[in-house]
This record gives sequence, C-alpha cells and structure tokens, in this order.
Amino acid sequence: MNQTPQLRRRTFLAAGLAAVGAAATGCGFTSDDGGGNGGSGTDDDGDSPRSGGTLRMSMLPIAHLDPAIAGNASNGQIIMTGLWEGLVVLDAEDPTNVLPGVAEQWEVSDDLLTYTFHLRSDAAWSNGDPVTAADIEWNWKRILTPGISGENAPSYNQGNVRVAGAGEYMSGATTDFATVGATAVDDATFEVKLEVPNPTLLLHLAHYQFLPLHPATVEAVGNDGWLGAETWVSNGAYVLDSFRVNQGAVLLRNEEYWDAGNYHLDRWEITFNDGGTTADLLSYQSDELDITGRIEDDLEAVTTSDVAGELMSAPPNQIRQLIILNSRNTVLTDVRIREALSIAIDREALGAIGAPAVPGNSMVPDVIEGSDEIPGVELDLDRALSLLEEAGFPGGAGLPAIMLMDYQSSPWVEAIGQMWRDNLGIEVMVDNIERGLFIEQIEELQPEDYVGFYALNTSVSPPVLQSAAQRILPAAPTAGIEGINLVPPEVAEQFLAARDGGATADQLLTILDGNRYPEAQRAIDLAEQALAETDPDRQNELLIESAIARDQSFVEIPVLWGGYNLLVKPRVKNLKLWPFTSVLSTKGVSIES
Repeated sequence: MNQTPQLRRRTFLAAGLAAVGAAATGCGFTSDDGGGNGGSGTDDDGDSPRSGGTLRMSMLPIAHLDPAIAGNASNGQIIMTGLWEGLVVLDAEDPTNVLPGVAEQWEVSDDLLTYTFHLRSDAAWSNGDPVTAADIEWNWKRILTPGISGENAPSYNQGNVRVAGAGEYMSGATTDFATVGATAVDDATFEVKLEVPNPTLLLHLAHYQFLPLHPATVEAVGNDGWLGAETWVSNGAYVLDSFRVNQGAVLLRNEEYWDAGNYHLDRWEITFNDGGTTADLLSYQSDELDITGRIEDDLEAVTTSDVAGELMSAPPNQIRQLIILNSRNTVLTDVRIREALSIAIDREALGAIGAPAVPGNSMVPDVIEGSDEIPGVELDLDRALSLLEEAGFPGGAGLPAIMLMDYQSSPWVEAIGQMWRDNLGIEVMVDNIERGLFIEQIEELQPEDYVGFYALNTSVSPPVLQSAAQRILPAAPTAGIEGINLVPPEVAEQFLAARDGGATADQLLTILDGNRYPEAQRAIDLAEQALAETDPDRQNELLIESAIARDQSFVEIPVLWGGYNLLVKPRVKNLKLWPFTSVLSTKGVSIES
C-alpha cells in the first residue's frame, strides 16, 4: 500500500516586501490623501459611504487593553487598533505594506539601521493635545521597563524588533534609557536605531505593542486607572465610552482624529461572549449582531446553518497543529516516531472536516511569500509503518497510548486520532480539559503514562518568512519545555525547579540552550543565523532552510491552515480582513441603512 498524494501548495502568495523595501531605500513615505482606503459602502444615492450608524459585534472576553502586555488575543487587538494609532498602520489592500499613521513620512539610512519618523502636525489626542515625539518615546520606555506587565509577559520581543539597547534595558542590565535606540529628536521627529537590519520593522511597528497611551493621563491616574471612560484619552479613530470586564465595550467616534473622514461609524458596540458558538449564532440569526467572531469552536454549526453564506475568512496565516508535550516517558523523543505520526495524517481529508480551513502541511502557510520553496509534509503510510518498525514498534505494537490534549471539542483532533488508530494500529485518547488547566498543563513535565501532543492554533504575523523564523526562537519570557524546546526529562526538571524558584528568563534559556534534541536545536540555530544575516539573498536561503528544518523536526505537526472567521451581515460594507492577529480595521466600513 502506497498512499502518497502530493499536497499541493496553494499559490495566492503575498506580494512580498516590495513596499516596505521602497520605504527603506527612498527618501520618504507620504500620503497625499490622508492615507485612506475609502469605504465602498454607499448611501441611498450610491454616491459615497453612508456616515453614521452603530456596528454591533461579539468576541471572546478580554480583561485588559494594555499594549505593554503580551497575550492580547485577536479580540483585544481588534479593539486596540480602533482606539489608538501608532507611527504606521497596516494596509488592508496589501498585507506586506504599511501606511502612514502618526508619522506622515519617514526615511531609512543607507545601512538600514536608522529609521527617522516625521510626525504629522494634525495628529492629536482625543482631548485636543498634540501627539509629540516625546509621547512616543515615553511609551517605548514604558513597554521596555522591567515589570511593567506585572505577572504577565511583556509584549515587546527583542528577537522580533532588534532595537539597539532594548534587550539590555528590558533585562535590567542598564537603567539608562538613553542607551536605547528609541529617541525623540524634537517634538515632531522620532528615531529608531537597530542592532542589525530588520526588513520587518515597519510591519512590527504597526502592531499593538507600539500603540501609545496618553502619558499625562497615565501619570495622573496610575497604571491601573487609565482604562475607564471618565479618564479616557486616546489618539485613534474611536474613544472608549465604556469597558466592562467579561461584559463588553462601547467605542464612539473620535472627532479629534486626523483621518476621521475615512471612519464612518458613530458607535461600535462590542459584546463579550463566553457562551460559545451556539449563543453567538443565535444572536446573529436573531439580528442582534452585525459581526460575530465567537464561532471558532463549532464552525460546522455555522457552515450548515442558514447564514453560512455570510461567513468571511481572513487570508490563512494561522496554523492548526499538534505540539509535543514533554513527558517522563521519552518514546516520542525518537524523531522517527514523530515523523511516522505526521505522515500518517490525511490532511486533504482534514480539510473537508475543518472547512473553511484548508490542508496545511508546513508551519509556513501559503499566504507567505517564499512558502513555495518549502516542501512540507506528504501523506505516506508505507513510510510511516516502516519508521515505526525501525523504531521497534512494528504495526504500532508496544507503543504507549498517544494522548491528544485539547481545551475544546475539535473535530479535526478527533479525526487525527482515528487516522492513527486505523492507519498505524496505535491507541489514541483525546483529553478535553478546561482551558485554564490546559494552559497550566502544557508547560509541565507529564507523568510516565501521559505521552502525546496538545492542539493549538497559532499564526505567523506579520505574514513573512522573517516572522516564521522569529517564532522558532524561544522568547525569554515565555520559554517552556515543550514543542521546539523539547529537552530530556532531567533537564525539564531542572528548568521547572529554576522557574518555580524565581530564576530570570535568561537563566531559564541558559538551561535550555544546548540541551534540546538535535532536530529542534538545528531549526533554532538556522533561524538565529538567518535573522543575523545582512545579505538579503543569503538570508532568504537561511530562512527557507530553517523553515524546512522546523517542519522536519516534527516537534510541531501542522495539519490545517486557516484565517480568522467571522459572520458578517450584508449591510456591513467594505469590511476587509487581513492576515494579522488584529484581523480587521473599520476604516472605510459603513452600515447600510
């Protein structure tokens, strides 16, 4: 038996970093028309977007809106990008490009290490204060200050951004912020200096980490007092009218915003729903919502409903995958067994189950330019059985039960379990546990009788090869002992003891470095080389090599690619979804009367 259908890589690739490169080599980047991607929703005469109206939306509950804190899932980022604006903003028409935001133009030095941003004169806070370069510097200092995120991980990742001196300041090695390459040159000029060239810098600056709080407000009311309508000041298209943890938020048009003419909504009402797809689907069908994003846990209910035709999906930069858990039982540290499990998955069949997601055979989705050079994984049952036999488990005999940990009931996870039972003759158990417990358990060393993987949906954002490589590198604040950081049990015990004893992030990484299994370590080494390489052609070669090495380590098993899914009423006009974790912008969006 030889079932080896080629998994074809789809070819709707991104346009590349040409626009970002243009900003790097030219003398500036300007917007003559205010930067608008104007709306196509029209008024009753069909002449222009209809102004006014209320957009009603639901999403998962969120507890905070602080740009300094990591873990702001797509739901929080959707709100944050409406309330604030950074130096640059994402381009809904071209996901590899950025548009002017607070900065109306910028230039980049010949060595690609210094970015000089010129702030627009009409950028203002919602209380009328001008937005100054000093405000931007204050916010950089805030997000880099050790401990500012409390018990949460900080949102800034030096491995992604590579700003000179930022890593040392975050670690506490220096307390002199003047050593950090983030400087207000004057009221209208802000400068960023890098350690090494970073072609993804502008895309990163458009993300939520670099959205600015109003310094005077935070200093007046404290770090816990600024998130409230009575003290609210922001610089984006909306202001906060109310925010209720686990209930919802209301945003109103910000008349002080420089680009207010391209935002047509008067009011944006957001309901937090923790009741799952059923509750949201019923509310949507009852015309209580215009947009619902709380449908991921039961897409089948949506695709078989009477509103299936109103489902919108963002370009697929997300990967549904299985990630190896660390266990005292080391059977899965044999790469032959992990490969056998991966190539015994029929991803084409999963695509039918997981629609609108599509078969995904690599950790680099096809929305990313260069993905066509990464072969990914193919279905090959003959090789899978041969690998199991080589590893000492002919026909799956003697292999312990494989556990698949999940925090919800996912049909694609159940289907993988059945494929392994049918194709490899092994026992598989799906372990659905509460989400909070799931988050705790995946970071622990599992007991001898618990061997397997956990299910997760992750994304590559920005959707470029550099971001895929940056995701390979273990981030100091969030490093664990699973997945790409798979280490022997005795090293895992040392790591966990140090973690529980209050070791610093760098001390934890020191324990992992050099102790990972060779397949995973090779992927990390190649990613580090790629991100340090300054020659663009050689860097691209290394980025592809690192992506292939990651796929061939099989510590992460990609199975489906997808984008964020929303139900959207036809009366919502000109809504564009993009392949970023912030999912969408309401720029140009209007509500048909």
